[in-house]
Amino acid sequence: MSLALAAVGAALAALIQSTTIPFAAGGGAELDLVLVLAITWTMVAGLEGGLVWALVGGLIVDVLLMRPLGLTALILTLAVGAAWLMGRVAARAIYPAIVIAVLLLAPVTSVVTVVALGVLTGVPGGDPFADAFTAAIVNGLLAAVVAAVAVGIHQRLRAAPERAEW
Repeated sequence: MSLALAAVGAALAALIQSTTIPFAAGGGAELDLVLVLAITWTMVAGLEGGLVWALVGGLIVDVLLMRPLGLTALILTLAVGAAWLMGRVAARAIYPAIVIAVLLLAPVTSVVTVVALGVLTGVPGGDPFADAFTAAIVNGLLAAVVAAVAVGIHQRLRAAPERAEW
């Protein structure tokens, strides 16, 4: 059930990221909703669900934005793996670890995506470092809100006492 929920959530996040966010974004930095939610899911619920978020969300973003198929999924999968390693190091302080992971990985994925698109399509995408800082700030702010909700829900569900079924 958890993986199915992750797949549906990734599909919805990718649809929102591909259809609505490009029109609402200002200043050139894009909000990477799939990245933030995949990292949050990975660090709160586990690696398998985070990988589902990265693969399903990345493939849908690639199809909707007409990018080379699998490029975003690969970049998101690598970012989820790095976030999982960060989460293993900071297992006690999960909320700050999520925000720090997004602050570190958002500009990296932004730069890698621009460079990879330029290499694969042959069309230069401009300066890959131009929007890296603003992408980190915007995605970090989103991660602060999403992580607070996700950690709260996870702690609430985990803290529920088990009752004996008669």
